[in-house]
Amino acid sequence: MENKNIQPANKPTQEGQGQNPIENIQDIVGQALSEPTTEQQQKEKLRETLRQARLFTYTEVPETQYALEVDGKGIFALRDIHAVKAKQKAGKTTSLKVMIAALLKGEMFRLKSCLTEPRIVFCDTEQSRTDTKLILQDVQRMSGLDNQVIDSRLALYSMRRCNFEELLDLLRTAVEDEQPQVVFIDGIVEFVASFNDEAMAKQLIHDLLVLCEENNCAIVNVLHTNKADEDHNMRGHLGTMLAQKAATVLECHKRNGVITVSCSDARHQEMPDWSIRFNDDGQIVDADAERQQAIDQHRADLLQQRQERFAEKQKERLDKCIEIIRRKGGAIRQKELSEELMDEFNVKRSTSFVWISQWLKDRLLKKVDGLIHDSNELCLEF
Repeated sequence: MENKNIQPANKPTQEGQGQNPIENIQDIVGQALSEPTTEQQQKEKLRETLRQARLFTYTEVPETQYALEVDGKGIFALRDIHAVKAKQKAGKTTSLKVMIAALLKGEMFRLKSCLTEPRIVFCDTEQSRTDTKLILQDVQRMSGLDNQVIDSRLALYSMRRCNFEELLDLLRTAVEDEQPQVVFIDGIVEFVASFNDEAMAKQLIHDLLVLCEENNCAIVNVLHTNKADEDHNMRGHLGTMLAQKAATVLECHKRNGVITVSCSDARHQEMPDWSIRFNDDGQIVDADAERQQAIDQHRADLLQQRQERFAEKQKERLDKCIEIIRRKGGAIRQKELSEELMDEFNVKRSTSFVWISQWLKDRLLKKVDGLIHDSNELCLEF
């Protein structure tokens, strides 16, 4: 009896069943070939990065917005990193206090805020909690703002006890939570195991650049310069990388109790110098007038020194001239005297003639019958 349930081998009872194994393999191979390789995926990722990085004539970019300005010159652009450098105990933290006070109050001395009620994050990795707390106290004294305003807009962290391995993550978290426009890191060197580790320095600077761009803030990094007095470069590979990438580099100098902040490098406009000092009551006050007075006095002293050195040189030359004249019997022709002075002082003929002409004009020498005489000797003979 015929079994009606038996189906031909090449006719599937259900959809998808009974497919030719060869065709199935071909489909799998075809699908695999159609998928991009790892190398192709990496290439496409690079192309996408380039597409995002490329700028066209019609590309819209954010205008530069500065956090502060001095006499109309902006400093600390948002979305960029910056540096403040100095020798040890040269007034870096004191200068930062003035900057913070200007941001919070709107202006302080010659510094003016370019932002409206900005939020600030300040990370101190060097001082004790006691000294770090003084930042709040000094800023409050200068600005006259109450506790609520300062605490709501300034997030101050004492991080000296934190390990370098966690500092960057702590900073990221603080920026994420506080959403500041300006970040100060007093002691960026503590963020790396060694400031001479080139790889760590490059990575840290890169991470800071990304952080400030993603959060539309300015990150100001404080770093010491090398110990030699004449060397104003920031320390190690970290200092080199920071100097290369920073849009603004300010330097603090301290002389006779006056702290002066100058701009040693700027991508755009340079900030004018400004000065501060502590008064007898220990308060930070403007010192621009004192510094200008010191500059004027220094210039006057230099001018007087130059004049005294010039007078000494002139006397030395005149004394030698008189000696030559006396050696020649009290009189000598101008050409011969000029040649003697040329040999004695290793100068050109034109120079020696200028000397002689000036001495004749000043009546220190006298010309009689074509011969040069010492005026004093002629007076004695007369």
